[in-house]
Amino acid sequence: MSHTEKYKFGNRNKFKAVKLLILLVFVFFLFAIALKSSFFNIVTINVTGNIFLSKEEVVLLSQLKGKNIFLINKGKTEELIKNNPYVEDVIIDRRLPSSVNVNVIEKKIRGVIKVENSFINIDDKGKMVQILDKFPNNKLLMIEGTKSNQYYPGVNVFQDEKLQSCLIEVLKISQINNKLGVVKVNMNNPEDIILETKSGIKIHIGNYMNLDYKLGYAYSIMTNPSVRGQKGIIELHSDGVAVFKKN
Repeated sequence: MSHTEKYKFGNRNKFKAVKLLILLVFVFFLFAIALKSSFFNIVTINVTGNIFLSKEEVVLLSQLKGKNIFLINKGKTEELIKNNPYVEDVIIDRRLPSSVNVNVIEKKIRGVIKVENSFINIDDKGKMVQILDKFPNNKLLMIEGTKSNQYYPGVNVFQDEKLQSCLIEVLKISQINNKLGVVKVNMNNPEDIILETKSGIKIHIGNYMNLDYKLGYAYSIMTNPSVRGQKGIIELHSDGVAVFKKN
């Protein structure tokens, strides 16, 4: 390569470097303006997935309103929202220039335990969620026989692993008992769990094993013409025998 060619090649590289530097300065300048411009301040917060929490509660917890969309810390904001006991997880997405989408994943509330003059609700993992002044609604199972007066948010109702597994399985009844209409579960004896329906029938199912089968069996008995409409006790024995005792 001749001296003249080397000179031209060097000039080209310098020119490219200058162009790149100018571009970087321009981008930095635009970014600095964006950080200070109210055009990028968050005006709209779209909330989805909330059932127990209102949109207003989520917006308040997020502390995002009016902040610059480029300066928000998504991780910190998600933790702020997760401070609410009903929140399992949160996903936040920026939508330029001034909107944020907040997708709330709430805990699945499955049951209620009465504690003295108040109640606690529990999620599908058998963990306490919150203390309540009154029974929330008739769609949740009332759990009896837990033999404890001390419960802590986010902590298992039972410390015993076997009892906790039993509770988790029993809580699934709230999702599969539409036909039976179970409203109350007594776990005083894990080997003799007692379900009570809104029609007044008590069902002794033994332990929590094969729960789906036992519920189906109990339903077939309740809908039998000789039993339908009556109040009494259904006993499901481990040998597959079922007995109905009229009150």
